[in-house]
Amino acid sequence: MSAPRSPNILWVLLRSQWLLLVTLVLYAWAFCAAPGKALQALGIGAETFASVALLIVAVMGLVGLTQVWISRDTVARLLGREGGSRALLIAVAAGTLLIGPAYIIFPLLMSIRKQGARWAVIVTVLAAYAVKIPMIPLEIGLLGWDFSLTRSLLTLLFAIPTGLAVEAIMERRPG
Repeated sequence: MSAPRSPNILWVLLRSQWLLLVTLVLYAWAFCAAPGKALQALGIGAETFASVALLIVAVMGLVGLTQVWISRDTVARLLGREGGSRALLIAVAAGTLLIGPAYIIFPLLMSIRKQGARWAVIVTVLAAYAVKIPMIPLEIGLLGWDFSLTRSLLTLLFAIPTGLAVEAIMERRPG
């Protein structure tokens, strides 16, 4: 019997860091094609990173606190299978109250997922996140009552069924 092979480190790197590698390849191409524009793009990217770096660090700290202070049992009871339909209603409410960019929301959601929240809750939060209650007055002002209410109601109406559908798919897949 032979020992199981360890995965090729290059393949693992490609699978886990594909976006970084694609970005590096694109920058290399950009520097060859138009060095001035590539430097300008690099500067814009650095400014953008600097503007969000502290926020990202704060979010990662919040994720850590969430995992330590909120027990797995509490998450499972409120947002797992035990939570039933109440968990999905909490997810809709949480999604409409969350504001901020997705790079803040995704780590928080993955953190609660790892603590026992079900897939339907995660997807329902993300679907309901498209309706941000604090932003509705701005949306109404720019796009009108009819549009805003119709979009918001339809988005919320389909949030839970979408969550349940994704959960059914996720639970059928291997691994």
